[in-house]
Amino acid sequence: MKLQKFHSKFFLFVAAILFPAILLAAGTVKKSLHKSKGRQDQKIGYHDANKIFTIFYNWGGIGDWTGGRRIESGVYPRGSGHSYFAEFTPVLGAEVTDANGVVRHIFSDGLPDFGHADVSPEGKRWQFEPVAGYANPNQDRVAMSDDSISWPSHWPDKDHSWDGHWDGQYGKYARADQESYYRMDDYPNDEFQFYPDPSDSSKRGLGLEVEVRGYQWVQVAAEDILIWTYWITNKGKTAYKKMIFGMYGDADVGDDGDQRDDDSWFDKKHDIVYQWDHDDKGAWGGPTAYFGWKFLESPGNPYDGIDNDEDGMIDESQWDGIDNDGDWNPLTDDVGSDGIGPNDPGYTGPDPDGTEGNGQPDLGEPNFEYTDNDESDQIGLTSFAAATWPNIDLKDDEKVWQQTVPGSFEVPKQTTDITFLYGSGYFPLDVEQRRKFAVAMLFGDDLDDILRNAVTMQNIYNADYNFAKPPLKPHVTVVPGDHKVTLYWDKIAEQSRDPIYGYDFEGYTIYRSTDPAFLQTWVITDAYGNKTFNKPIAQFDKIDGLTGPHPIGYNGLQFNMGTDSGLRYSWTDTTVENGQTYYYAVCSYDQGYDKDFYARGISKIENLQPIIPSESSKRILVNAVGVVTGTDVNTVVVTPEAPAAGYVPPENIKTDNNLMVHNLGFATGRVTANIIDPSQLHDGWEYEINFDDSTLVLPENTRKSYSVLNKHVFTESFVGDTNWVNLRHQHLKAGSVSVTDESGMVAFSEQTDYEVNYDVGNIRILSPSGNMQKGNTYQIKYLYYPLFHSTYLNGEIFNSFFNGLQIVVKDDPLKLDHQNSGWIEGDCNYKYQIGIFKGAKNYPLDYEVRFKGTEGTPIREDARKNGITSPFEVWNVVDNSEVRFVIMDKDRNKLWSSGDDVIFLLGESGMKTTYQVTFTIPDSMKIDSTFDRLQSTSIDTMINGRDTTIVVVDSVFTYDTTRVVIHPPKDGDVFLLHTMKPFTANDVYSFTTTAPHINKKKASDELDRIAVVPNPYVVTVSWEPQNFYKSGRGERKIDFIHLPRKSTIKIFTMRGYLVKTLVHDSPIFDGSESWDLTTKDGLDVSYGIYIYKVDAGSLGEKIGKFAIIK
Repeated sequence: MKLQKFHSKFFLFVAAILFPAILLAAGTVKKSLHKSKGRQDQKIGYHDANKIFTIFYNWGGIGDWTGGRRIESGVYPRGSGHSYFAEFTPVLGAEVTDANGVVRHIFSDGLPDFGHADVSPEGKRWQFEPVAGYANPNQDRVAMSDDSISWPSHWPDKDHSWDGHWDGQYGKYARADQESYYRMDDYPNDEFQFYPDPSDSSKRGLGLEVEVRGYQWVQVAAEDILIWTYWITNKGKTAYKKMIFGMYGDADVGDDGDQRDDDSWFDKKHDIVYQWDHDDKGAWGGPTAYFGWKFLESPGNPYDGIDNDEDGMIDESQWDGIDNDGDWNPLTDDVGSDGIGPNDPGYTGPDPDGTEGNGQPDLGEPNFEYTDNDESDQIGLTSFAAATWPNIDLKDDEKVWQQTVPGSFEVPKQTTDITFLYGSGYFPLDVEQRRKFAVAMLFGDDLDDILRNAVTMQNIYNADYNFAKPPLKPHVTVVPGDHKVTLYWDKIAEQSRDPIYGYDFEGYTIYRSTDPAFLQTWVITDAYGNKTFNKPIAQFDKIDGLTGPHPIGYNGLQFNMGTDSGLRYSWTDTTVENGQTYYYAVCSYDQGYDKDFYARGISKIENLQPIIPSESSKRILVNAVGVVTGTDVNTVVVTPEAPAAGYVPPENIKTDNNLMVHNLGFATGRVTANIIDPSQLHDGWEYEINFDDSTLVLPENTRKSYSVLNKHVFTESFVGDTNWVNLRHQHLKAGSVSVTDESGMVAFSEQTDYEVNYDVGNIRILSPSGNMQKGNTYQIKYLYYPLFHSTYLNGEIFNSFFNGLQIVVKDDPLKLDHQNSGWIEGDCNYKYQIGIFKGAKNYPLDYEVRFKGTEGTPIREDARKNGITSPFEVWNVVDNSEVRFVIMDKDRNKLWSSGDDVIFLLGESGMKTTYQVTFTIPDSMKIDSTFDRLQSTSIDTMINGRDTTIVVVDSVFTYDTTRVVIHPPKDGDVFLLHTMKPFTANDVYSFTTTAPHINKKKASDELDRIAVVPNPYVVTVSWEPQNFYKSGRGERKIDFIHLPRKSTIKIFTMRGYLVKTLVHDSPIFDGSESWDLTTKDGLDVSYGIYIYKVDAGSLGEKIGKFAIIK
């Protein structure tokens, strides 16, 4: 997945030039690029996939209270602006003997704060620095799993088969919803005369390289947690017997300005340290959360014969070649060393090393060795120190060692500005040995909540993060309108496959908020009163019987599965206010699982573990001051506005309004092109709809289909290659392709110079030495089908969107059409009865009974040549041919008369019957009455040309007793027997799109609609964005609405002083212009009454006034 970025990228061309190009042989892992490049390779990262938002750096720092970064540090919940810590950093130390024989305790860290970091007298930092090559050098971000732009072209620790894939811990994929990855080493830490590798004097510190990964999940059980894993490798030549891993941090529960009343504690049994605000009141005036860290994994001791982590296994290890806990499953885990199998996205085939499907566990496969988190006999939390800031000093290595000695648990001073340092040790680290630490940053509403979260996260970690993954996110497009917002999205989420639960997609939820973190929708609480679920504004789910609260709950709360509403792919919100910025998310969710899901037909897999549903994330990227910098594929930002003055919208294209032209065929179904996104319409583009019923002859396919051809010739350029080159569109029309050189003068021949895969939409040249040359640019023209072989024929709104349109087709069954049958010419009022003659079947034919005289006039004779005549002819209007018929002469008068059946025959000979019609004379007067409780009735039977009123007890009934005048058929009267006819290959429809446009006269007439909102402006207005600043009132604005597309707005004081000039030049869909209530000199305006003048050139002008009230 790739986030849509709004911020600027920093392209470091110099770095790109200097960065060496390393040519690797296929399958060879590069092992030499392990040298830190210093501060020029430092990069910034943001974790923001769940409720936690924080900045971090690729040299170890988490959070930063310097340089205005505090408001990006430990924000919880995301989007609230509430920061919970200043900075954190891992610290790694060991006991060594230096070059002078002195026993030293050396620590390295990644503290962001230069003023408190361990630095040399010359200002050089004695700490970790990033290892080069693990992020795209042409931008400034840490490699993130959901932003492929941040990835390097090649991962230094993998062979080239990983290029273009995420370098995941568990394979070529991200196991979490968002992951970060970088490496750092402590080689620059030359504070002491110690050389971990005597043969390499540039390698200082302890010679450690650390592989760092961050993990976030949106799943409700893990939404308050951010996991960090640290794989520590000894790259020196010195083995260490005593090492300590710790985490230093400065947490300020309640934000900056409220940090002096915090309390903290530790829990050795659960390996957790935590901190809270003493009076539960933050700097924002409201309640605070609990904040903490938990050890999920620490190095084990597999040699002491002791179950250190009390998990029932003794001396388990991630490096002994044994599946210690026996959870490797050959049916699901034998996927090979790259960690992905045939059912996983990105799978390209079996692993070259033969590990896939070999019947034994191999490194890299799930649930074995380093991918099995609980195969380690962990030592856990062994020390905790707390002190008032800044009394834990990372510059003093010896003091840090004393504070992290195992067994040192200092009772912290309470209700102060606390810093703490917790550790795990001692553990040995041999040369080239790897050891792993995993810690979780935790939040909770209270102590019980954070402890529950800690237990939950430990269970998730021990299961290798294998809780159900949510479906893929739909790709959403937004269409702003006048007091409405339309969303439409694709079906990619429905193709999701969970590795355990299979294809378990269930539905879509839509969320709307006026804050980018969707905090307004986060209102559904669990049994403990903690906010847990978001409340959707709309929901669409599959029709499968899975409705209402899910049978499996979380903390006493069930996810709402929907109402069997049926799936939809567009939705319009008509409850919005113009000028207000809204944030929308369309999330996909799965079915979860319960024990009876297989029996109920909900799941195709039986005997799985019951689990709550999973819902995809919703993320909008916001910088420190609240400015949106990017959206995810399923989130959008939109401000509905009235269109420009004179706007003429397009009209939906239907068979009912004749904008959909039925060129060929006789089908009676309905074809509609609904306009979903007017901005995407192309003026004058013609489309053709064709039907294919050839598949109906195949027993395995009983559905016809239809395709939409875009008749606008599409032109694009491509670079010739003997490999397939993808074009912009698929499903090209056969025979429509032409290829020329760039000038369009030289044409080439298909199958001689090139070949085309019409379905896939790609092209390749046939010979590198032929007329077309590899590497040259060519031009291709073609027609294509934006909708290809759709089988949605029952009015479903399931078709994919294209060019702002969605095609909806409602097929008709083959049967008599009673509604549209009847007298179509003349004034005959004979009643009629139509039907299929016994033994016959339906035919897609329409018949007209055309009278040429009155009853008794001999115009045509019965097909049996029996002397029975009729005053009419019968015509098949489908092929405009006269039809033979048979008259059932019930009164045997040798004439057609009222009550005789007329049976239509098929063909020019024989007696193959189709439909029949019977005409009867209507009654001149008829009174039908039924009374349930008749006590007294008074009926006036006098026929006087008016209706008769009948009174029954206390009820009044009116009956039609007016005499009917009978009009028998005569010359010129025509009766139509109409049938409903399904689509066939003979049916062709076409339509032409008309883009929205501006009518100048209408625009001039609408100048009087120009207005200012709000008017008056009083202090603030709801659509102004959230203020993230510690002081000041933030952004202010008013809007001028219903403006022409181009106009100039001048704002004056009542004395005629020009305050500001605004130039409005917007697309026709936006008729508004905002003013930030500042003067032309950048000063805030004062309260009072102002005059505005809108000059729209030849369209005219509008003068008005508005007020700003203090």
